[in-house]
Amino acid sequence: MVRPLAHMSPFREVPSVRLTCLLLFVPVVGGAVAATGPRAVPTVAIVGAAVVHPELDGAAAVAADSTVIIAGDRIEAVGAAATIKVPHGARVIDAHGKWLIPGLIDSHVHFFQSGNLFTRPDAADFGRFVSYASEVQRNQARLPQTFRVWLASGVTSVADVGGPFWNFEVRDAARASAAAPRVATTGPLISMIARPALDLGDPPIIKTASPEEARALVARELPHKPDYIKVWFIHQKGDDLAAQEAIVHATAEAAHAAGLRLAVHATELVVAKSALRAGADMLVHSVFDEPVDEEFITLAREHHILYCPTLFVVMGYPYALSGTWRPTDAEERLADPQVLAGLNLPHVPGDLWPERVAKLVREHAVVAPPTVAMQNLLKVWNAGITVVMGTDAGNIGTVHGPSVFREMELMQRAGLSPLQVLKSATVNGAATMAHSDLGSIAPGKLADLVVLETDPLADTWNLSHASYVLKDGNVFTPKELMSAVH
Repeated sequence: MVRPLAHMSPFREVPSVRLTCLLLFVPVVGGAVAATGPRAVPTVAIVGAAVVHPELDGAAAVAADSTVIIAGDRIEAVGAAATIKVPHGARVIDAHGKWLIPGLIDSHVHFFQSGNLFTRPDAADFGRFVSYASEVQRNQARLPQTFRVWLASGVTSVADVGGPFWNFEVRDAARASAAAPRVATTGPLISMIARPALDLGDPPIIKTASPEEARALVARELPHKPDYIKVWFIHQKGDDLAAQEAIVHATAEAAHAAGLRLAVHATELVVAKSALRAGADMLVHSVFDEPVDEEFITLAREHHILYCPTLFVVMGYPYALSGTWRPTDAEERLADPQVLAGLNLPHVPGDLWPERVAKLVREHAVVAPPTVAMQNLLKVWNAGITVVMGTDAGNIGTVHGPSVFREMELMQRAGLSPLQVLKSATVNGAATMAHSDLGSIAPGKLADLVVLETDPLADTWNLSHASYVLKDGNVFTPKELMSAVH
């Protein structure tokens, strides 16, 4: 079995096309209003929907036959359709028989990776078929399309938890485009190990051998105004855990002194507890190797951490690298077709396969769900620790956008109800973004909303069927968004 994420979810950068000029203007579809320039405040009325309030429990979470009024980028009014007057001249969206939810939030993505076979040469090097430099250049040039697949999937906010310094330009590009999710981000990972295969001059992972080096890397990132700092805490046999914990502790002190939170990749129980002792604010993966214990639960509660499960990503690698990855219906409709094509292993001549890939194809191994991580998710949720939905999108087999539906289905299989899963991807995700105006549907909140065809509280897969997606009050349809991707 592939080792869960300890060596498979990093990030590096490349010095190619600058992104600041890439998205100075992106056409707006679906009646959306351009993000810049003088304009009248548009008004939108969503009429007749069953409004889902993920912050509430049970029957109280759904308000049937409701109307939501949006003025500009904010929600102005929410209430029973019989009591809310639709303003004259408003654009009316008839949502009778539909459901309205807050925009989804993916708390763990990487824009420097695409999700295809060629995006992680440290895990599987297809460089004789597609060079890593050309893959990264493709990812940079394809950002407008990547933004659109996120919106088409109903995801209106994402947190990029580590990559090259050009990650900050991705955030700038998203802010300059109406047809993009809001993006929180950070720079290179402060790491216990190097990843030279990903280093094209602006690496996503930088090895730091001492607390002083860690503080220096934090200082390099601060002028870019990161949304948090990230440590890639890889503990291998023979490593000095106490020395590594000192590096994490120094990083936490530097981050906290700057008013930033510390996110940590720590996939084993002993490493996760070490990260919490050192000051981690967010664990960006599950504990995969063994059941969490009371010491972990106590530390997690004391530090008020965010816990991001990332269940599917450890399945995506073996699926894709064994040639058994197949798109879901949602991925066929909503993923970047270039990325889907890049996941078709038979299109790569067999003599160009890395040995690891050839071995996986020969073995025909069954890819099993991460049972321990799923059990830990339920235990962590029941302990009252804040769980946030995140995919680790961009890693091989985990595509940007519709991979959220695979992730949420596994969360449901782990024992969470669809309402709890939705809460992790909305109310709790707002904590990842550090944005109290996200994650719920109420007057004064930002108008990041999704109109769904089917009941999201019956099954999480129903979240993949959106009629409309609103970001900052701009109205899109998945069909129109995807027409600009193909």
